[in-house]
Amino acid sequence: MDVGLFCAYQLPDTPPQVGFEWDMQVMRWAEEYGFAEAWFSEHYTVGYERWPSPELHVAAAARETRNLRLGTAANLIPYHNPVALAYRLMALDHMTNGRLMVGFGAGGYETDGQLFGTDIGQENHEKLQEGAELIKAIWNADGPLKINGKHYSVDIPALDESTKLGGHWHPLTPGGPRTALVGFSPRSSSLRAGGARGDIPMSICFSVEYLQGHWEVYEEGALAAGRTPTRKDWRVVRDVWVADTDEQALELALSQPLKETWDNWVIPRNIAALKHMIGEDVDITAEFFAHHGWIVGSPDTVIAQLKEEQEESGGFGTLLTYNYDFHADPEPFRRHLELLGTVVMPALKEYGTD
Repeated sequence: MDVGLFCAYQLPDTPPQVGFEWDMQVMRWAEEYGFAEAWFSEHYTVGYERWPSPELHVAAAARETRNLRLGTAANLIPYHNPVALAYRLMALDHMTNGRLMVGFGAGGYETDGQLFGTDIGQENHEKLQEGAELIKAIWNADGPLKINGKHYSVDIPALDESTKLGGHWHPLTPGGPRTALVGFSPRSSSLRAGGARGDIPMSICFSVEYLQGHWEVYEEGALAAGRTPTRKDWRVVRDVWVADTDEQALELALSQPLKETWDNWVIPRNIAALKHMIGEDVDITAEFFAHHGWIVGSPDTVIAQLKEEQEESGGFGTLLTYNYDFHADPEPFRRHLELLGTVVMPALKEYGTD
């Protein structure tokens, strides 16, 4: 099993420049401590998930690191011209020397949809599917390409070798960067569709009980399309907190950046789904998750719990744990990353692969 980061949350009162420098410091630590990858989210009107361009973070992080794979999670296609996005991502594939991975999404926040004047329901999902297919067609084009779709069109001109005008761009990675698909709900239909396309499956894990169903539907989609899925591709996104002792880890899990982010944003935003998963009569707070939902403890405690989770889920290839805004008190978070990368990850190398 590998370990990586999912970078989404920052405290809304943190100045953007300070928040950006914090993210880059975390990337340097992740590289130093042997993390495998880092993914960056995209939102526009969300104070706790503020960054509107994961490509900018990937480009910057590529200059801070040499080995870390870097991903967008996700580019929200309805808020882009997918032709321009396809070309930016091809350029980024070269700039990262092939370390780029790309997630595509529809966009789920009503305020983002309002900003762009689009419906986050059926319209956005139509645009996601059409735009993703268009981007992949551009990445695979070997000559002129003309597509006229319902929402998007492209007309790549033939390359004039004498002037070099025309379709001269190609991704570094043949066929383009590997793409990913995120699932959240039980037996997610998105993951089934991702299995059919061969996308990287990525599960947002609030409850381990959902994980086995996520792999089942992904595998169903893959096998129906004649693909052979591998659990090494499977990314599971969840909170894991490590410190030198169980007591210190719990103190970290109850610290201000987590409590503020969860109590003020994550839980209110997902309360209906969380109540369905956990129970209507439970007082769902960050403190509840620190004691009952997240994996929290010393390296030995965390290794034991992750081994158990691997066995219950059937095995996954990469654990992605969240980056939070600890810029005001960085040392406990730095130590958490160090222990996760240099102690926990090596102990789990034999888990999660086929």
